[in-house]
Amino acid sequence: MLYKLSLPNRPFEAIKNGTKKVEGRTITKDDQTPYTSLHAGDIIQFKNENTGKLMKTQVLFVHHYKSVRDMLEKEGPENVLSSFPKTIDHGIENYHSLAGYKESIIKNGLYAIGVKVI
Repeated sequence: MLYKLSLPNRPFEAIKNGTKKVEGRTITKDDQTPYTSLHAGDIIQFKNENTGKLMKTQVLFVHHYKSVRDMLEKEGPENVLSSFPKTIDHGIENYHSLAGYKESIIKNGLYAIGVKVI
């Protein structure tokens, strides 16, 4: 299955160069992607919100967590975060600052999607 998602420039480039291996997502009022249906082997085409460039990735795994802390402790902030410092506290602050994420994570949890560029 092919999914189309958008990303700001920094995480887009971090996935492209291999320093970000896990994309964290939750279902929000603005993002109704059926993450529960995402499986290893699926394709995600990311669109860079700044440049419009496209990048295809293959899904390696999908793990569900109840909190950002749980995700970062299991997946490692170095694999999930594209900004510094790559610490759990910074990651929690970063994810909770995204529009609608803090409330949606409480309600829906968080999906850690392992990806590699193809």
